[in-house]
Amino acid sequence: MADEEKVPAEEADQAPMKISRRDFLVGAGAGVVVTGAVAAGIVALQEPKTVEVIKEVPVEVIKEVPVTTEGEPVPVTTVGTTLPASMRAVDLKIDGKVHSLVVDVRESLWETMTRKLGMGSAINLGCDRAQCGACAVVVDGRAMNGCSILSARLGRGQEITTVAGLATGTTEADLHPVQKAYWNEGGYQCGLCTRGFIMSTYALLTHNNNPSEEEVREALSGNICRCSEYPKIFDSVSKAAELMRAA
Repeated sequence: MADEEKVPAEEADQAPMKISRRDFLVGAGAGVVVTGAVAAGIVALQEPKTVEVIKEVPVEVIKEVPVTTEGEPVPVTTVGTTLPASMRAVDLKIDGKVHSLVVDVRESLWETMTRKLGMGSAINLGCDRAQCGACAVVVDGRAMNGCSILSARLGRGQEITTVAGLATGTTEADLHPVQKAYWNEGGYQCGLCTRGFIMSTYALLTHNNNPSEEEVREALSGNICRCSEYPKIFDSVSKAAELMRAA
């Protein structure tokens, strides 16, 4: 009998394994059976898992969840509101009323009040660059530009006062002394900047009802009147200070 050709051990290790078609089908069938049995065992032995339920705004309490495993209810963990990193849930206290809403972290107070709360008449937009003061409101006693302060930073209990919150009614007698002074002294022309001037004046006179001319000019330095109605504006501030001292 002829000697069989010897194959080096290294080449034998690297030689591909020869599998017949019959062997492949038999092995594949066994693999399916084993896999099915293992999967069935996992399903049968698996412990009920806690399902995390994420609710969108508004948050609601979940009482029943129709998810069961082997006929048993799955324990549920209520997480609450989940917002994108760019959004915040805030409570804005404007003119004594709290408004609960979700705002973008880049959203200005003017945008929130005008586009979400329908309070456009309480805050006027001028330059939208924090240079003219037409959108001024008072936050915790300080006049600030509504176009540049972010709503997401104001939902921490700050008191926000607008020109709409100064009057107690709709008649002239119901006007705040500052509003009444601007009305009677004609401290306005086109009216674009008037809300801002009134709020800056209100912030000043609330802390100092007998300011000097220099203090008045400093307090109103962030407000611009394109109509150049400054003489009557300063007259309005003086009259308002007089009314508040007499009150």
